Amino acid sequence: MKIAYFDCFSGCSGDMILGALVDAGLSLEVLRSEIARLMLPGVDLKAEKVRRGALIGTRVQVITPP
Repeated sequence: MKIAYFDCFSGCSGDMILGALVDAGLSLEVLRSEIARLMLPGVDLKAEKVRRGALIGTRVQVITPP
């Protein structure tokens, strides 16, 4: 069994959580298929590697229709 400890001592936003899951090994396509099960028209995900100072991670944005 694998255990992940999610320590959000100063808070965490949705895009940070999704990016952390993708960096931890969750396939972006699996995430997309799970989001699609919500049946929200026009919703998609955009993922990109970003650098903030010395840190590098994946930013996942939820794209919604206007």
